[in-house]
Amino acid sequence: MKAIRIHRFGPGEDVLQYEEVPKPSAGAGELLVKVEAAALNRADLSLRRGTYRVAPEDLPIIPGREFAGRVESAGPGVSDFRAGQPVVAYPTKGGYAEYAVTKAALARPVPDGIEPAVAAAVPTVCLTAWFALLEDGALKPGENVLIQAGSSGVGHVAVQLAAVVGAARVFTTSGGAQKCARLRELGADEAIDYTSRDFRQEIMKMTSARGVDVVLEMVGGDIYTKSLEVLAPGGRLVSIGGAVGPIPDKPPELTDGRKATRFSITNYLNAHPERFKQLDTFFDLIRQQKLRIVIDRVFPLSETRAAQRHLEGRDHFGKVVLAMT
Repeated sequence: MKAIRIHRFGPGEDVLQYEEVPKPSAGAGELLVKVEAAALNRADLSLRRGTYRVAPEDLPIIPGREFAGRVESAGPGVSDFRAGQPVVAYPTKGGYAEYAVTKAALARPVPDGIEPAVAAAVPTVCLTAWFALLEDGALKPGENVLIQAGSSGVGHVAVQLAAVVGAARVFTTSGGAQKCARLRELGADEAIDYTSRDFRQEIMKMTSARGVDVVLEMVGGDIYTKSLEVLAPGGRLVSIGGAVGPIPDKPPELTDGRKATRFSITNYLNAHPERFKQLDTFFDLIRQQKLRIVIDRVFPLSETRAAQRHLEGRDHFGKVVLAMT
């Protein structure tokens, strides 16, 4: 089968090798899936550089946190899935390939009518946005929320899910008038173009100097610092990583009941594996047209280098996906 493998870490996409590799097989408690689509994530870029959960001695490795396809076969002890069934899986590696193995516990059935590219793009962004907002962020109906980097994969989903939860006002930031307009179409009450307006000043003006109750932050650096400054008394900032700048290893101590935390969906699911089933809720929302997963571009597997370059360039809106056919 064809797959993308990393034999050595490096800063550029040239370390991604498109090559022939042996087809895997399902072991006990596992599924072998004929992959139809695999979603790209920023964690894939970190893995490529050697800064994400993989040691050099574990190479070569096939990246790909999440993918969708059809069950090819089930290993011993698996009775909940059948051959030919459409599924989405979140094994955290192996998805950049024509066939991939996943633990059955990390797979969910995909309902009729949801395309593989959309299904593959659901797990990371939806689970991250949902649990970051509701667990660490403790977002409640009637509260105001700021979603940084709204045009990102997690960002555009978080804007919509905050509205589903019942947030009073959903603020978001993005670069450029066109992206901001698209975010308003997805349900943002206010979309701030950070290339022409200071979001800190705008948020304080639009909230009569009170600030917001929850911030979902994923940029880091100066944006992280300014995000702390727009927290209302009792407000919560949840950081899910620094895509551009650093974030403190230890969250700062804040006043008036404010707090800052860091959230990792990988760590969260390791501690609460049963909550992976929350995917079923997102598929229901998609079918009810209450949640839209925006697919920016689909690349063939053979063009994975170009796909990662596109993701890294930050011009995309929503998710970037690989297709196996």
